[in-house]
Amino acid sequence: MKLKNISNILKSSGFKNIELDSIIESNQVLKRSGGNFRQYLFSFYDQNYKEWTLIPDLSLASVKKYIESKTNNKTKWSYSGEAYRKQDKSNKSPIVKQTGFEIFGSYNKAKDDNEIIQTSLKIFKKSNFKKCELNLSNMEIFHVLVDKLSLPLRWREKIKRHFSRKQYFDELLKKLSDDKDIDQKNVEADKRRVEKLRKNDLNKVYSGRDLSDIIERFDLKNYKDVRDSSYKRDIKIIKEYLKISCPIDKAPKILNNFFYKYNLNIFLSPDYFPIQKNNIKNVKILFTSNINRSVEYYTGMTFNITINRKGKNGILISGGRFDDLIGNLSNKNVPAVGAALNSEIT
Repeated sequence: MKLKNISNILKSSGFKNIELDSIIESNQVLKRSGGNFRQYLFSFYDQNYKEWTLIPDLSLASVKKYIESKTNNKTKWSYSGEAYRKQDKSNKSPIVKQTGFEIFGSYNKAKDDNEIIQTSLKIFKKSNFKKCELNLSNMEIFHVLVDKLSLPLRWREKIKRHFSRKQYFDELLKKLSDDKDIDQKNVEADKRRVEKLRKNDLNKVYSGRDLSDIIERFDLKNYKDVRDSSYKRDIKIIKEYLKISCPIDKAPKILNNFFYKYNLNIFLSPDYFPIQKNNIKNVKILFTSNINRSVEYYTGMTFNITINRKGKNGILISGGRFDDLIGNLSNKNVPAVGAALNSEIT
């Protein structure tokens, strides 16, 4: 599909096309994505020793421009350009073409979420693809579900924070299900400390406890973080939730039955999702809990439109709500929602 056709659709839908900066201060990127993301950046220093980086994601450049505009009004922007980031695979280009559209100052979530989805469907209908699958989800559901579990607060926060890092997320769940929550380096260090303590007077008292009692308790733990059975139950709940995929009109009932089964005290109203019925021609609409895992800043509704191309499924458009991103980079909280096209397909 030609970029001009996409631009015309976005313009007719009220999105103003804007030009974006190609560089950004490195600390603004790292503040959002964490220090580990530095390995993907093309960075340099200016004459004042301030560190800059080539824009790794155009949505970040769009947010930066909105912050600099100092407006509080609802704003609808679209953009197209190139982002630059190092790739894990050597055969992939570091230049990533991106086309996106966003609504800033999006206080009417239901209306604006639906507008982003409907605009995405307009683009699909003008493409060469005859059928598609629209997958809907919401990060709020996952966060509320995790908060209802019996896991310690620090673990619940870890699981929510690292949902977008699938491999690390799976490792966290494995640690919990294996009854282990200790870095092996720390375990070895504790072993060495205990062996030194064994050489001391075992009747010596530390913080009201005999040294012999401290060593005995350590030996009984066998260097493991022993958990009660509820931990494994909680991991089972998370894994089962992430397998849920069903027609959108059945989603509230299926999800509410799931919550009731595990006594989680969560209830979704029938109109919770921006689209409630599967009645769009050539579009199969599903609730799919496990989508858009690679985007760390989504806070609410997420979606993608998938198509079948040469016998393989691919994502044509994906997007979601990111209400915290502007607040993370500035001193004002402004809700926003948007979407981006897959340049490899379009």
